[in-house]
Amino acid sequence: MTKKSGASDFKYLIDSRNLSEKEKRNVSDALTNAREKRFLERGENEKKAARLLQLKYQMEAYLTSSEVVPEPQFPKYLGIYIDILYRKRKNFAADLSVTPVLLSHVLNGHREPQESFLQRLIVHTSSSYKSIGDFDLELWPKVYYQDKIHKFFISKPKWEKTEKKFVTGKELDLAG
Repeated sequence: MTKKSGASDFKYLIDSRNLSEKEKRNVSDALTNAREKRFLERGENEKKAARLLQLKYQMEAYLTSSEVVPEPQFPKYLGIYIDILYRKRKNFAADLSVTPVLLSHVLNGHREPQESFLQRLIVHTSSSYKSIGDFDLELWPKVYYQDKIHKFFISKPKWEKTEKKFVTGKELDLAG
């Protein structure tokens, strides 16, 4: 497919400033229909790739956000990752050489993932994203530890009063 350059390209552009409200709606509807048609025509692998990229961007957004999220995001993102790639979670557990019970405990927040689990997850993710694009290998551990940091600050009102009793010392006067 070759593209012509020059003034002839402009005949395909729509300047919405010159359209009536009805024409704007028609153009918007046509665009929506074209996007929906394109979406439905995608192959299964293309859909998986798009969802994996979306997951990656969600994880990156979580890490760059200054908002403290009360519920852990690691199990949520792990569940999304597994559901994109597998019909059954026990198959993912088998691929990581962990028991389905351990995976279930990690996903439900009943057990912290061990270092070996995180390492296997990184290896698996690296393999999954190979054909899609870059995946920061530190992303999973960063999300996991970001959850721990959020949990620490959310629980601060509970422990602060108790722990203040153990802190002794004079107030420091750094001004003088």
